[in-house]
Amino acid sequence: MEKYININEVARIKGLKSNRSIRLAIQKGKYIAREVEVRGGKSYEILYSSLEAEVQEKLEDEEIKGTSLVPILNSEPTYIK
Repeated sequence: MEKYININEVARIKGLKSNRSIRLAIQKGKYIAREVEVRGGKSYEILYSSLEAEVQEKLEDEEIKGTSLVPILNSEPTYIK
């Protein structure tokens, strides 16, 4: 299954204040993107595999942090009968 990332998310990961440079890069063919309907107009989503490796790594790191396990503070084992 192909995974697409919203251009606002890509801009945020890259540390950009807006998505304008991302839109220009799409128009120049730097990324594989699709147009999507949003409230008030259109936007773009970029194919994950067409992103730079460092951007993919940052996205993966954030995904892992968001789903990481919560450490148990109680060091004593609890047995349930």
